[in-house]
Amino acid sequence: MIYTKILGKVDDADFKGKAVDYIDFEWHETYSKFHRKTSRSGRDVAISLDDSILKIGIKPGDVFGIESDGTVLAADVLETDILSVRLVKADFFSIAKVAYEIGNCHAPLFLGKEENELITIFNEPMQRLLEGLHAIDVKVEKRNEKLDFSKQISSIVGHGHGHSHGHSHEH
Repeated sequence: MIYTKILGKVDDADFKGKAVDYIDFEWHETYSKFHRKTSRSGRDVAISLDDSILKIGIKPGDVFGIESDGTVLAADVLETDILSVRLVKADFFSIAKVAYEIGNCHAPLFLGKEENELITIFNEPMQRLLEGLHAIDVKVEKRNEKLDFSKQISSIVGHGHGHSHGHSHEH
């Protein structure tokens, strides 16, 4: 079966009390329309979503459908290496500068768990860039954890190869 839309969240009333089989996604796969995956219990799953997913992305707990045995098929997003960026002096300029530099690299941006903390995806050039910002006192730390999509500030559209993909900002 090919699943073509997101029907809701696993904690919605329609799905409460049902067995859930998760389909794992890497963070960078969450803005793609087409997927061929194997669920955690070994089901072969084909997913073909419409263009709206390019803006909203697949989120943990999104439900794709219910199998014939009543099992709910839902998304999960795996842990990944992230950069925690804590601004020691969180003035407007510093926050704007850090957010601009992350966005300029077309990287996703999330609010952190702590006050004055921003989260982005780890890569060494990004770490060097953030540690090298002039006149901004930041503490940059690499961790492996699940992204909290409820704290996402930006969304990446048209994730692809090269540097020519667009992006949009949600308010």
